[in-house]
Amino acid sequence: MADNIKDKIRRLLGCAPFEIVLAILILGSVVLTVFEVQARPGSFKRELYSQAGLFITALFIIELFMRWYISESSRKFIRNYWIDILAVLPVIRPLRIFRVFRLLRIFRLGVLLNRRSRKLAMMFHEGIMEHIILLLILLGIFFLGGVGMYILENENPVFDSLQKTFWFSLFTLMAGEPVGGEPLSFGGKIITASVMLGGFTLFAVFTGVVSAVMVSKLKSKMEAKDMELAELNNHYLLCGWNRSGNVIIRELQASEETHNTPVVIICEMEDEPELPKNGINRALVYFVRGDYTSTEVLKKSGVERAKAAVLLADKSIPRTDQDRDARTILAALTIEKLKPGIFTCAELLKRENQEHLRMAGVEDIVVGDEYAGNLIAHSSRAFGLVSIIDELLTATWGNQFHKIPVPDKLVNKSFGEGVSWLKRKKDCLLVSLETSRNGTKEIVTNPPSDYPIIRDDNLIIISPENHCK
Repeated sequence: MADNIKDKIRRLLGCAPFEIVLAILILGSVVLTVFEVQARPGSFKRELYSQAGLFITALFIIELFMRWYISESSRKFIRNYWIDILAVLPVIRPLRIFRVFRLLRIFRLGVLLNRRSRKLAMMFHEGIMEHIILLLILLGIFFLGGVGMYILENENPVFDSLQKTFWFSLFTLMAGEPVGGEPLSFGGKIITASVMLGGFTLFAVFTGVVSAVMVSKLKSKMEAKDMELAELNNHYLLCGWNRSGNVIIRELQASEETHNTPVVIICEMEDEPELPKNGINRALVYFVRGDYTSTEVLKKSGVERAKAAVLLADKSIPRTDQDRDARTILAALTIEKLKPGIFTCAELLKRENQEHLRMAGVEDIVVGDEYAGNLIAHSSRAFGLVSIIDELLTATWGNQFHKIPVPDKLVNKSFGEGVSWLKRKKDCLLVSLETSRNGTKEIVTNPPSDYPIIRDDNLIIISPENHCK
């Protein structure tokens, strides 16, 4: 029951409409904070802005509580959301002085924008999104300087209006030193120092000297990948990398059943694998640098919430074939230990190692070189076979293999009757049954015509996408 609730909350927090509403609330909170500190103390307007801001803050508290509830640990939750926790502190009356922290939510807005626009960024110049995030940070520093100085220094004649503090923040940000006056309070000096540091960054953007460093940092830090990975659910793990990786991701995204399913690549490459610009939605592809046989790395990738794991013969680092198979076996054992029953498909280089994978609970084992050789041999005997295999194994066109539950009309019918009924009613071709009658799951291909179909079986059919649902 609790797991179902957590799954529903993860889907809610990760959906696009929820994040759009969250972004609107963040913008509204920032605007209300500016209006509130500008309004005359004790006035109706100030009280109205304050109550509206508290209402939005209460919504953020509910959101944070849901994220804490689904988090693996309180420590990880605090590490990922400490800025948001600071931003909701002003809801407590004695801490209203810290309402300037609400402006920190602009950083969260940058994270949301980057998360939802990574695909759009690929259409423009490489690195433009990192620059946009950088500008959002500077915008946050500008507001923090203007509003913060007004709250802390409003008795100082130099900063007795919001207009003056915003001009001070802007000039200090551009010059990298206090312009137009100096604060008297300790808090004001801290804010001034923060704005000055932001000025150094803005100057670096204009000159380009530090821009590359900042962009590199933003790519690894500000994308909040740890936060995103912690919220993934029912995703695929792609452990290891070789030339098949791009094909696997493309085919998963081409299929209607899995086209919106995230894929997490785990390998020891220094940089993210290069993905084609066309045919792959890179916004749904995540990269975790590390050893996929490591328990810590697999947990970071969300193995406990993953839908399936694909183990490739890793060629990101030079190794012998035996070492690659050994790592595949070790990773399979670790994954099955962390999430018993997860569907696992593994690529082997040597068939003699398959027994170890069977004992580890791996459902499907692919020996790529053998399959290629067998296909070529069959094609040399049965001309045109390759075009049939191409169609069946490609999700972008034609017919494919599909697994469906047994329709009520076919329960306790024979295999021959199932073939006839599916072809006549659904224009699908029944080729195999997935059954567990002997205590273990097995695929029975083209059984005798009188072979019975029971309710617990699954049917393996050939049909166009969704044609037989």
